[in-house]
Amino acid sequence: MSKESSEAFKRVSATLLAMGQTRLELAGLELTQARKSAIHSVVYSVLLALALALASVALSALVVYLAWPTHTGFALMGCAIFYIGLAWVFWVKLKRASNAERPLFEATVAELGRDREAILKSISDQP
Repeated sequence: MSKESSEAFKRVSATLLAMGQTRLELAGLELTQARKSAIHSVVYSVLLALALALASVALSALVVYLAWPTHTGFALMGCAIFYIGLAWVFWVKLKRASNAERPLFEATVAELGRDREAILKSISDQP
């Protein structure tokens, strides 16, 4: 192996290592962002669920109290149907939101694909 080809190999190796390091940093950044987003979503979802549960108990108690002497059964049935319908709406929205999320490491995979294409192009351009 000549000194010139040895130097070329070292340059290519250094470039590949630098590209790999950059892609790993990008992947780490994407993972950090996804983790922060997930934590915020979980915390706010739990707080929202707790607040809605307390409000729904109070509202249901008020409806039953107001209907107590004459239509207690209908008031309880109406509350149950309302909450079942509300749960169904939330379930549909949750399914849509989970299907709409983009894949993790999408940008990293795209960058690696562009790197591969650039390397293959440079290899094919050499005599």
